[in-house]
Amino acid sequence: MKNQNIKFTRSVPKLSKARLFRSVLALGVVALIMQVSLPRAQAYDLSSLNGSYADSFSGFFPPGPPPHVPARISTYGPVYEAGLYTFDGAGGFTASAVFNFGGGVILNDSWSQNLAGTYTVNANGTGTMTFLDHRRHFVIGAGGNELKYIGTDPDTGIVVGGSMVKQ
Repeated sequence: MKNQNIKFTRSVPKLSKARLFRSVLALGVVALIMQVSLPRAQAYDLSSLNGSYADSFSGFFPPGPPPHVPARISTYGPVYEAGLYTFDGAGGFTASAVFNFGGGVILNDSWSQNLAGTYTVNANGTGTMTFLDHRRHFVIGAGGNELKYIGTDPDTGIVVGGSMVKQ
């Protein structure tokens, strides 16, 4: 019996060192996997928007010609847009869009008129697009593959909300 106890006690330190080594190795592998797979906060900049985005918005336009004064919402008409915006990754963009202002007529139905504008991007993925007198405030989503925005135009009184998806 005594020999069995000696063998057991002598094998315990070897077993403990082997278990300790395996445990440390396993923890190291787990830590490495967690480091690689943890989501990181993405820092955005102008280059976060680069390439072509399909755009769609809907909104409202006020009655009558400018200057617009506050009016009842029931007097506003619907406005819809589909467009293609191309961002240069350096703060500029071009766009071609078609519009419908609450009727059957599509404006720019040949897609021939283009407009140009500028944009800014903050580190947190928010930003602003400006063209003509129109301004859109946006947030970048899906790692730069989509934009959600609201837009206003002080000259026309148009108010819109929409989204863009990278092509």
